[in-house]
Amino acid sequence: MNKIWIIVQREYITRVKRRAFIITTLLAPLGFFLLLTSSFFINSYSQTRTDVAIVDETGLFKDVTVPDAEDQTVYFHKIDEPYANVEKMLPKDKNADAKFQAVIYVPANFSLDNATKSSIVYRSVQRPGNSKQQFINRRFTTAIQQLRMKKMNVSAEDLEKARQPVELSFESIGNSKENKGYADAAAIAGLVMGFAIYISLLFYGTMIMKGVMEEKSNRIVEVLTSSVKPFQLLMGKILGIGAVGLTQFILWILLTGAVNVIAVPMFGAYMVNNTHGLSAAQSSIDPDAIENIRQNMASLPIMEMAFLCPLYFLGGFLLYGALFAAIGSAMGEDSDQQSLTFPVMVPIIISIIIAGNVLNNPDSNLGFWGSIIPFTSPVVMCSLIPFRPVWWQVALSLSLLVAGFILTTWLAARIYRVAILMYGKKVTLKEMGRLIFAKQ
Repeated sequence: MNKIWIIVQREYITRVKRRAFIITTLLAPLGFFLLLTSSFFINSYSQTRTDVAIVDETGLFKDVTVPDAEDQTVYFHKIDEPYANVEKMLPKDKNADAKFQAVIYVPANFSLDNATKSSIVYRSVQRPGNSKQQFINRRFTTAIQQLRMKKMNVSAEDLEKARQPVELSFESIGNSKENKGYADAAAIAGLVMGFAIYISLLFYGTMIMKGVMEEKSNRIVEVLTSSVKPFQLLMGKILGIGAVGLTQFILWILLTGAVNVIAVPMFGAYMVNNTHGLSAAQSSIDPDAIENIRQNMASLPIMEMAFLCPLYFLGGFLLYGALFAAIGSAMGEDSDQQSLTFPVMVPIIISIIIAGNVLNNPDSNLGFWGSIIPFTSPVVMCSLIPFRPVWWQVALSLSLLVAGFILTTWLAARIYRVAILMYGKKVTLKEMGRLIFAKQ
């Protein structure tokens, strides 16, 4: 046990002191926040202004207002000129300046009763993109609905009342804390935690594999195994790098919390104040929904997340770290890496896919089984913790994760103690299977 502890200390201290560890620890939370904020700003300012001329040969839209876009990207102009003249005003080149960039043509034979018989046409040189297409479609759908209601002698006030949306308040019967907006806040927190576990498992698992490969290729392992048993070397390396990963993971949680405390209120206020400038076609963000999410962040089970997620990271790392170490010991050259690591990476990839799906339905059978199967539970359960799963589900999940770690460590040890000293021979998956069941 003393030898394992020495190896753990060596792996931990040498890696924590590296400049790369310090830089990634400090910059990762900030980078993640910048990724979220930049996506919002890019979506906010990526659209250019489009002036659209409306040529109505039917005269139906004469007294109907077609509102411009709130984000000042689309402006509608009713023109009392023939379509042929307006078409000549359009730019011939995508980047050329012109009074109008597009024209909407309502032909004389257009009918409210059969709108598909003769369609309204939008024509432009510069393609409008999907968001503008949806926005313009909604504007004209609303205008046509108003004309149809007017034709049926329905007043504008009655039409507005009929179209008034009704929003249900989704609340949990068994938990008074899960009020309106809580599900969205929990989904965001679950996505962040699950993705962090996913990236960490891949990153530190690969680090173990590379470290074992390097020691094997440099023949350092021959010196080490003369002083310690292969199993002690395997456990020391897994626990040491696992401690590095756990340290960084906890620091990420603390730093991310600090960034959120300082920046999220400022950014949230900015979004609330500026979301009115985004058209519905460009963004479905509701300022009230943003405020509800921000307020419900305080209702999340912060203590449970801070305690359980590091445990799941450590359990998942120990489970996958043993497998990555076994693969590293079996590799003779880098060309073997893809074929041998793919079977181990598949469950990790599947787990993030499951996590993304169960965020929309946290009480589904997929979420339950994904949270208790050891190969997927680290990612899936960390995504579900904000939704407050029942205690016995968490206990069962942790118990099976510990059992899975013991099993994979036993399997990896049987491969590691032989493969680490094999040189000049390509170790295949079939050979690794033979090593597992061979007498040692």
